[in-house]
Amino acid sequence: MIIDLQKLNYKDAINIDELVSISKEYYQDTEIISLDKVKVKGTITKDINDDFLINLDVKSKMILNDSVTLEEIPYEFTVNIEETLEKELKTLDLIAFLWHYIMLEVPLRITENEGSYPKGENFRVISEEEYGKMNNPFKDFHLE
Repeated sequence: MIIDLQKLNYKDAINIDELVSISKEYYQDTEIISLDKVKVKGTITKDINDDFLINLDVKSKMILNDSVTLEEIPYEFTVNIEETLEKELKTLDLIAFLWHYIMLEVPLRITENEGSYPKGENFRVISEEEYGKMNNPFKDFHLE
């Protein structure tokens, strides 16, 4: 979605109230499995120096893998964008602009099972604390 910033030469503001679809090509090489349509609401105006002032509220939901179990987890996010862009711009690619902020919202680690770990037949994942308490005959063995 391309926004013509030249409209601000004869208007006070460009109002945005859109549901934007982000193509899978944007997030295919990221941690994001899927991304719902992005709700974008806000305005673009000019300041006293004729720079563009962008004030947007962005809301959506992405699906990520659980860091422990690798199950899919929905993750809702909201971003308030306040940015100034140089007056030399003629247009703004809204999707490319939003993508930068969406990527900043991807958590480094996410889990629904905080404190509980996966287990199965003949295995279980344990915490560092539990590992330290185990009777390990090799714990004092050091290679030099």
